[in-house]
Amino acid sequence: MADPERNIGASGPAGDATAAPAEPDPWQTALEGLDLIVLAPAACRIEGDGSGRLWGEVNGRHYPDLQVYMTHPLTDPAGWISLIAVEDADADGRRSDGGQSDRVELGVLEDLRGLDDAGRAAVQIALRLRYFMPRVLQIVAVRDEDPGQSGAVQWELLTDRGPMRLRMASLFDGIQQLDTGRLIFADRDGNRADIPDVSALDAASRKLLERYYWF
Repeated sequence: MADPERNIGASGPAGDATAAPAEPDPWQTALEGLDLIVLAPAACRIEGDGSGRLWGEVNGRHYPDLQVYMTHPLTDPAGWISLIAVEDADADGRRSDGGQSDRVELGVLEDLRGLDDAGRAAVQIALRLRYFMPRVLQIVAVRDEDPGQSGAVQWELLTDRGPMRLRMASLFDGIQQLDTGRLIFADRDGNRADIPDVSALDAASRKLLERYYWF
């Protein structure tokens, strides 16, 4: 039976000293020394309520509150999913300290294919809700919330999911630029919006964008 998890930062069993050395694995070499635990999907029994809350068993231990995160949400959204346990949640998933519970990473799933159908669907729903990101169709207005002081900016956007307002404490912290010409907006409340291609925006939107952000 396969091990329920493998630590790909640890060395494997010693081989025959007389055998020719195997070719080094570039992936193994890159991760040498890292304490990264890769979970076997068969050892994860995950359930959900359809609204993003997860619970279940991992390596034989029950966790009443599980959370999932993409480790590479832009470049590999379907792979290397981090599985987090909230340590002091009770049996109903409530947190005893009002939401500031300790969180522990149990490991990562290379992908979701090995999960059973119900578990895979529950995780996919939780990820979609966590990474909900409307696509920006138009920049309607940009306003300084505190002119000359904090640098906070409010963006009024029209997205494929309707009007949206983002409040950024700082432009430098609130906008992520990718080499492809894509911009990701994130505000201080955790809301996000996506501009897949700046050049596809209308002229008025680009003018507003360039007034506040240079790229």
